[in-house]
Amino acid sequence: MTRSKDVVICGAGITGVAVAHFLSKAGVKNILLLDERPPLSFTSDRSTECYRNWWPDPEMLALMNHSIDLMEELADESGNVFQMNRRGYLYVTANENNVAALENASRRTSSLGAGPMRVHSSSSLCYRPSTPEGFHDAPTGADLLLGSELIHKYFPYLTKRAVAALHVRRAGWLSAQQLGMHLLESARRQGVQFESGRVTGVDVVNGCINGIRLDSGERIHSPIFINAAGPHLRSVGKLLDIDLPVHTELHLKAAIKDPLGVVGREAPLLIWTDPQKLPWEAEERAALAEEEETRWLTGSFPSGVHTRPEGAQGGAFPLPPSPAPALGSESPAPP
Repeated sequence: MTRSKDVVICGAGITGVAVAHFLSKAGVKNILLLDERPPLSFTSDRSTECYRNWWPDPEMLALMNHSIDLMEELADESGNVFQMNRRGYLYVTANENNVAALENASRRTSSLGAGPMRVHSSSSLCYRPSTPEGFHDAPTGADLLLGSELIHKYFPYLTKRAVAALHVRRAGWLSAQQLGMHLLESARRQGVQFESGRVTGVDVVNGCINGIRLDSGERIHSPIFINAAGPHLRSVGKLLDIDLPVHTELHLKAAIKDPLGVVGREAPLLIWTDPQKLPWEAEERAALAEEEETRWLTGSFPSGVHTRPEGAQGGAFPLPPSPAPALGSESPAPP
């Protein structure tokens, strides 16, 4: 049995539903969205759900600025159903020797188009805190706060050992699940169809896509096939005899109750830029060191551990091996 579609999208995660939304919005008809799982249920609803435009790579920075523009448009047209905020990212260090490098890297990123760079000393009165909700009229660029006293004035839940804090402003988080559902519902209103199924083959004739085959035995004729398979991107690419140079990483997060309010309820995404060790008691450290599977807990952890408030009494804490990218990193951030 064969039927025809103008476009077939493999994968109904956040990428696939976004493709379906924007293609249908541009007037493309007869689009089929395929996934063997329910939409937005594999990895899209398990991310840190954060975004930023603060990148040292000019191409990535331009891409993220455009992406944030699109998300803000979607938030406005939907009444911000996915709760996009602009609380920012706060990179914090307790090491005086790291302050100069932090400022220099930030000035370079600012010069690439990320927004103005502002430096505040203990006597500064012009720092503007972020609002906990919404994103309109929020500052762009970044603010570098110097000195424990100034940092603690605006972020009292941080350790007084902090000597510098860089507040990246065009950044924050949202509900990825709600964003994805908004995109999917919009696409469906434009005629996009979603079906459960697994792609097992892609037919190519004279170098052009001719159709796809499903695990049900059905063949769908289509001149356009879009690989939006997320963690399965590479395996789907192999159906076309293309070896995509991508790999997947394990990213974990944990949500814990915070009845003591250790993490401020209006805090930005907090990123500790210094390596650190867990403060075990001597007996605990010795016991952990005895076993190979627990010995790593006694060592030094890399910079980039991060957290943010979630809900009334909770916090989302990513776990190793997925620390947040360092300030000068060009690897992708948590979504």
